[in-house]
Amino acid sequence: MRKCLGLVLWMLAAPVAAQEKTAILYDVHLIGAKIGEVTIAGTQANGSYAARSRFRTTGIVKALKRMRGDVSVKGRVAGQDHTPGQYSETINDGKRFTDVKVRFEGKPPRLISGDPDSHATPADTSGLRNALDPLTALYLILRDQPRDGLCRFRRDVYDGHRHARLSLGSPRPKQDRVTCAGEYRRLSGYTASERKERRIPFTVHYEAKSGDMLATRVDIQTKYGKAVLLRR
Repeated sequence: MRKCLGLVLWMLAAPVAAQEKTAILYDVHLIGAKIGEVTIAGTQANGSYAARSRFRTTGIVKALKRMRGDVSVKGRVAGQDHTPGQYSETINDGKRFTDVKVRFEGKPPRLISGDPDSHATPADTSGLRNALDPLTALYLILRDQPRDGLCRFRRDVYDGHRHARLSLGSPRPKQDRVTCAGEYRRLSGYTASERKERRIPFTVHYEAKSGDMLATRVDIQTKYGKAVLLRR
């Protein structure tokens, strides 16, 4: 279950107007049953951006096991480049709890406070000057964007302990829709158990609406079965 939550929370690239606001809501399904909801909200203006994402369990899953996630980030924007400044994460799946703050600011990222709740050796961040936090990476992929900006994503991601690489490519256009194939690859900072699933594939489905392409569905392959995010 935490795998699904973690991927949801791991999952701003085109030129924008002076001010931009984003608000997205997804229902999260696992093996055909709805298990929760995730919201992504962001603003961008005057050379800076801020985003926040929350996850909560719903229905019978909520009655059996309460899970929640709350992550946020603030950073700078220059053209098409987004540089996170400070990232905050609080995730509780009833078994594992993380509460961390990470500083980026265009330098090798570092954990500045909190406990990532992992027994694995932390990732070496000395070579990660252009790494993103999980939320900025998620926001870059899922926000409404022009068609010519789709399926062009490949960045290192760091969450205060773990280093992964997130990529999205192989566009498959069909009329007013485009499907992109993605991969979440675990590189360092993971336990031996987590490393058994080093490569996690996912697919993002975009549909045209009001001049932009909207990420309406995300399929993620997990060891528990297929997890699906459906946009409302």
